[in-house]
Amino acid sequence: MIALALFALIAVAGFTLLDGVLRTQSATDTRLARMSQVQRAMLVVSTDLDQITGGLAGGGSDLSLVKADLSEAPVVVRYGLDGQTLVRVVAGPQGERTQRLIDGVESVRWSFHRRRGDWLDAWPQITEPVAVAAQGAGIIVNTTPVMDPNAGVSAVALDLTLSGFDGRPGATLRRVASIPLMDAGQQGLQP
Repeated sequence: MIALALFALIAVAGFTLLDGVLRTQSATDTRLARMSQVQRAMLVVSTDLDQITGGLAGGGSDLSLVKADLSEAPVVVRYGLDGQTLVRVVAGPQGERTQRLIDGVESVRWSFHRRRGDWLDAWPQITEPVAVAAQGAGIIVNTTPVMDPNAGVSAVALDLTLSGFDGRPGATLRRVASIPLMDAGQQGLQP
């Protein structure tokens, strides 16, 4: 009888240990999958920002940029929040496709770092008047804005607030990517 009770205690202890190991493995797998999803999304965002060839615009939860595809054709890439999912929409010669990057996103905020050191919540707008010059009998309008060289945007930041697991508080992640020095005249896009 004592031997039977000892075997029962050993069986219960073994089952409890196995259950704890399996729960820990499941939680670890969930966190690793989430981390992998976040790393892939940040890589996609960084790659797009590294490949800017045209305009850039944005603010709040939206960002639009122009880059070249493999055939050097211009492609418009837009980032935004769809419910609780960060999405990337690519529109180019091949049509438009939507890619879900990260699920469980509470908020997204894009900001822009100017060369002079401050951060802006939206892409800077042109404030200087457009220069007009007379040439011969006609009038030529110079559409190239002239900005202070210290006002150009040199970096883009993405702040993501992710929802937590099992009712735990989420985390806010920040990715800052440097871009070629751009000014508001290189905008040409609507976020």
